[in-house]
Amino acid sequence: MVVHYVTLPRIAASMLAGAALALSGVIFQQVLRNPLVEASTLGVSGGAGLALKAAALLFPSLTWPPAMVASLGAAVAMLLTLGLASRDVASPVRLILAGLVVGLFCGVVSSVLALFFHEQLRSVFLWNAGSLVNLGWDASANIAPTLTVCALLSVCMIRPLELLDLDDHGARSLGVSVVHVRLAGLLLAVVLASVTIASVGVIGFIGIAAPAIVRLGGIRRFRSRLIAAPLLGASLLWFADQITQANPLFPNKLPTGVITAILGGPLMLWMLQGLRGARMGGAGQHIGASARFEPPRLSIAVSACALTLLIWTSLSLGRNLDGWIWHGVLDVNAVLEWRWPRVIAAGLAGAMLATAGVMIQRVTGNAIASPEILGISSGAAMGVAILFLFDPAAAHVVKVAAASGGAFVVLAFTFALMRHASGSPERMVLTGVALATVFGAFLSAITARFDPRIVGLLSWLAGSTYSVTANDVVVLALVALGLAAIVPFTMRWLEILPLGEVTARELGVDLRRSRLMLLLISALLTGAAVLTIGPLSFVGLMAPHLARMAGFRSPFVQLTMSAILGAFIMVAADWLGRNLLFPHQIPAGMLAALVGTPYFMYLMSRRPG
Repeated sequence: MVVHYVTLPRIAASMLAGAALALSGVIFQQVLRNPLVEASTLGVSGGAGLALKAAALLFPSLTWPPAMVASLGAAVAMLLTLGLASRDVASPVRLILAGLVVGLFCGVVSSVLALFFHEQLRSVFLWNAGSLVNLGWDASANIAPTLTVCALLSVCMIRPLELLDLDDHGARSLGVSVVHVRLAGLLLAVVLASVTIASVGVIGFIGIAAPAIVRLGGIRRFRSRLIAAPLLGASLLWFADQITQANPLFPNKLPTGVITAILGGPLMLWMLQGLRGARMGGAGQHIGASARFEPPRLSIAVSACALTLLIWTSLSLGRNLDGWIWHGVLDVNAVLEWRWPRVIAAGLAGAMLATAGVMIQRVTGNAIASPEILGISSGAAMGVAILFLFDPAAAHVVKVAAASGGAFVVLAFTFALMRHASGSPERMVLTGVALATVFGAFLSAITARFDPRIVGLLSWLAGSTYSVTANDVVVLALVALGLAAIVPFTMRWLEILPLGEVTARELGVDLRRSRLMLLLISALLTGAAVLTIGPLSFVGLMAPHLARMAGFRSPFVQLTMSAILGAFIMVAADWLGRNLLFPHQIPAGMLAALVGTPYFMYLMSRRPG
């Protein structure tokens, strides 16, 4: 009975799911001409997961099969990703950035649901981490027919899919309807991924790892990869599941999705080093180039005044049980005593993340780099999460050290991997994606634990300023002021580094020392800020972009304007989070991402670069 009802179903589910994810990855990569896309990097996994969670909460009596709900969510996420990248779908980095943004938005909404409905969604956390425990034969019964039908259809489409290796004009001249073939291929890949996700949970990297290993092993033709990759994917996921059951430290406690992330993350990092000939797109623009028009610096003063007015309003205006009420800032009352630490902490954290985002973009020469995209925020969150499990009552200074240490380790590791890649912005972004996915898998495993302390950890991960005290604000302010005093001495580096390594050396810049110093400052800024507003804020990417789009390009004015914008966004998010659903509260970091991500989607869809 154990073999029939437990062992064999788990083996069958792991092998079928691995084959389906690998086949989905092969089709995605062929259709989009991008060797680094799969369900997780295109936002498909996030869309499918969000649809299932929302359906479980909002429509508990819904009779639709989970696979159908997941497919609808995945299809919407895929369309949104393609819409954001529509100006240059051929650019792998732009496409992956679009998928990351969509996945981030889905993750933020899922986090909101998890925070407010933690008990109702406890089993969903295990599913979200890719657990293959106690699935029975139902998972295989769902995946097997879908895999069979999609595999047969993909075999029927081998010739038109192979012709997509040509450019669009060449494929059309051979009688291929490029639009229809791409839509059909995307539909197959989305259905495969979403049905698998609905059946066994979110499992990453298999869709990238299996096709990549096959390709690096010398199997180049699409029809050969169509056979070899699913077989390898089945073996990889089965092997990962066996490790889950056999490891002596946490037998059967780590979800299989975490193991695939642990094994797949380093594999993807190694794989990135081997893709020297891949066309990676043009996202690595010189962000330090002079703008044709620089707004007058009076606009910075106006923005600072607007921020001051917002802080005043946030301190004075709020809701209580009697409705909206205005408290004078000069009045001494208990309300202001509770509000001012939250408001000041949110503003400082927003400014620090925005400053870190500008510095990272200039060090890397990459306009889409940020603490969130490069996995730095995830590293800081991981450091604090580990500390939280061992010592939830640790001092604030210790938490800052843990967060900054995690952020610096990620930054140092990323640059260590990139030292032979000529500073390639694209590889750096994708390295960050791999690291963020690994840390995200660990955090999913931690939040899936049946531990009462997890509710507090979830609140912190969501970016809540609820428990910020005056002492926390003092520590944050000291870190911010200390680093702000150092930043002016780095202006020459920030001006020259985006021009490239050769130019920087010719101008006498010590690349190793300058990068190490700037990365250390960025790590400290990110660690302290993430400790206050969580890793989900998205401010480190959005504020520098808004400053650049407004025309602020030189280092000093971009840093200043980005800091003001970051503080403005976070103070507004904290005020809205306190009042929108009063007496319930939405964490400031989560609300910033919830509002900022769609806005960034809008900006991304309007601009080609």
